[in-house]
Amino acid sequence: MDLESERLERSQLETLSTAELIRHALAETRLLVRAEVMHAKKELREEIKAARTAGILLGAGAVLALTSLAVLFVALGLALPIAHALGVLGVGVVLLAIAAGLLFVGSKRLPKKPLPHTQERLKTDYHLTRETLQ
Repeated sequence: MDLESERLERSQLETLSTAELIRHALAETRLLVRAEVMHAKKELREEIKAARTAGILLGAGAVLALTSLAVLFVALGLALPIAHALGVLGVGVVLLAIAAGLLFVGSKRLPKKPLPHTQERLKTDYHLTRETLQ
Protein backbone atom coordinates (compact mmCIF):
# COMPACT_ATOMS: atom_id res chain seq x y z
CA MET A 1 0.00 0.00 0.00
CA ASP A 2 1.55 3.33 -1.09
CA LEU A 3 0.80 5.70 1.78
CA GLU A 4 2.29 8.81 0.13
CA SER A 5 0.28 8.74 -3.09
CA GLU A 6 -3.25 8.12 -1.84
CA ARG A 7 -5.45 9.32 0.96
CA LEU A 8 -6.71 6.58 3.25
CA GLU A 9 -10.29 6.27 4.40
CA ARG A 10 -11.13 6.08 8.10
CA SER A 11 -11.85 2.33 7.89
CA GLN A 12 -8.46 1.73 6.29
CA LEU A 13 -6.73 3.79 8.96
CA GLU A 14 -8.36 1.75 11.74
CA THR A 15 -6.83 -1.46 10.38
CA LEU A 16 -3.23 -0.13 10.26
CA SER A 17 -0.69 -0.85 12.96
CA THR A 18 0.80 1.94 15.05
CA ALA A 19 4.02 1.91 13.04
CA GLU A 20 2.08 2.14 9.77
CA LEU A 21 -0.03 4.99 11.17
CA ILE A 22 3.12 6.87 12.16
CA ARG A 23 4.62 6.30 8.70
CA HIS A 24 1.37 7.50 7.14
CA ALA A 25 1.32 10.60 9.37
CA LEU A 26 4.94 11.39 8.50
CA ALA A 27 4.23 10.94 4.79
CA GLU A 28 1.22 13.24 5.02
CA THR A 29 3.31 15.78 6.94
CA ARG A 30 6.04 15.69 4.29
CA LEU A 31 3.47 16.25 1.55
CA LEU A 32 1.92 19.12 3.49
CA VAL A 33 5.30 20.75 4.09
CA ARG A 34 6.23 20.43 0.41
CA ALA A 35 2.92 21.96 -0.64
CA GLU A 36 3.30 24.83 1.85
CA VAL A 37 6.86 25.55 0.70
CA MET A 38 5.72 25.52 -2.92
CA HIS A 39 2.86 27.94 -2.16
CA ALA A 40 5.12 30.17 -0.07
CA LYS A 41 7.68 30.38 -2.89
CA LYS A 42 4.98 31.35 -5.38
CA GLU A 43 3.54 33.96 -3.04
CA LEU A 44 7.00 35.31 -2.26
CA ARG A 45 7.74 35.69 -6.00
CA GLU A 46 4.52 37.67 -6.43
CA GLU A 47 5.34 39.90 -3.44
CA ILE A 48 8.88 40.51 -4.69
CA LYS A 49 7.47 41.55 -8.06
CA ALA A 50 5.02 43.95 -6.36
CA ALA A 51 7.77 45.32 -4.10
CA ARG A 52 10.05 45.85 -7.11
CA THR A 53 7.35 47.87 -8.87
CA ALA A 54 6.68 49.86 -5.71
CA GLY A 55 10.40 50.48 -5.27
CA ILE A 56 10.73 51.79 -8.82
CA LEU A 57 7.79 54.13 -8.31
CA LEU A 58 9.12 55.31 -4.94
CA GLY A 59 12.59 55.87 -6.39
CA ALA A 60 11.25 57.81 -9.37
CA GLY A 61 9.04 59.86 -7.07
CA ALA A 62 11.93 60.65 -4.74
CA VAL A 63 14.20 61.72 -7.61
CA LEU A 64 11.46 63.90 -9.07
CA ALA A 65 10.72 65.38 -5.65
CA LEU A 66 14.37 66.37 -5.18
CA THR A 67 14.54 67.75 -8.71
CA SER A 68 11.34 69.72 -8.28
CA LEU A 69 12.55 71.15 -4.98
CA ALA A 70 15.73 72.30 -6.73
CA VAL A 71 13.64 73.90 -9.49
CA LEU A 72 11.40 75.57 -6.90
CA PHE A 73 14.41 77.01 -5.11
CA VAL A 74 15.80 78.31 -8.40
CA ALA A 75 12.39 79.79 -9.20
CA LEU A 76 12.22 81.40 -5.79
CA GLY A 77 15.63 82.89 -6.33
CA LEU A 78 14.67 84.17 -9.76
CA ALA A 79 11.30 85.42 -8.54
CA LEU A 80 12.77 87.94 -6.16
CA PRO A 81 14.25 90.47 -8.59
CA ILE A 82 12.13 89.83 -11.72
CA ALA A 83 8.73 88.36 -12.72
CA HIS A 84 10.00 85.99 -15.48
CA ALA A 85 10.40 83.21 -12.96
CA LEU A 86 6.71 82.32 -12.93
CA GLY A 87 7.29 79.76 -15.70
CA VAL A 88 10.07 78.10 -13.74
CA LEU A 89 7.89 78.20 -10.64
CA GLY A 90 5.04 76.51 -12.54
CA VAL A 91 7.36 73.74 -13.76
CA GLY A 92 8.54 73.15 -10.21
CA VAL A 93 4.98 72.92 -8.90
CA VAL A 94 3.98 70.48 -11.66
CA LEU A 95 7.06 68.31 -11.00
CA LEU A 96 6.33 68.33 -7.28
CA ALA A 97 2.72 67.25 -7.91
CA ILE A 98 3.86 64.40 -10.18
CA ALA A 99 6.44 63.34 -7.57
CA ALA A 100 3.77 63.35 -4.85
CA GLY A 101 1.53 61.19 -7.03
CA LEU A 102 4.30 58.68 -7.72
CA LEU A 103 5.23 58.51 -4.04
CA PHE A 104 1.59 57.97 -3.07
CA VAL A 105 1.03 55.19 -5.63
CA GLY A 106 4.35 53.56 -4.74
CA SER A 107 3.61 53.56 -1.01
CA LYS A 108 0.18 52.02 -1.63
CA ARG A 109 1.73 49.16 -3.63
CA LEU A 110 4.11 48.11 -0.86
CA PRO A 111 3.09 44.78 0.69
CA LYS A 112 1.44 45.44 4.04
CA LYS A 113 1.45 41.91 5.43
CA PRO A 114 4.05 39.44 4.16
CA LEU A 115 2.81 36.10 2.78
CA PRO A 116 -0.83 36.48 3.91
CA HIS A 117 -2.10 33.38 2.05
CA THR A 118 0.67 31.17 3.44
CA GLN A 119 0.04 32.43 6.97
CA GLU A 120 -3.68 31.76 6.61
CA ARG A 121 -3.10 28.21 5.28
CA LEU A 122 -0.67 27.46 8.13
CA LYS A 123 -3.21 28.69 10.71
CA THR A 124 -5.89 26.53 9.11
CA ASP A 125 -3.58 23.50 9.05
CA TYR A 126 -2.65 24.11 12.69
CA HIS A 127 -6.30 24.30 13.80
CA LEU A 128 -7.27 21.22 11.78
CA THR A 129 -4.36 19.28 13.27
CA ARG A 130 -5.33 20.33 16.80
CA GLU A 131 -8.95 19.31 16.22
CA THR A 132 -7.91 15.98 14.72
CA LEU A 133 -5.52 15.14 17.56
CA GLN A 134 -7.97 15.99 20.35
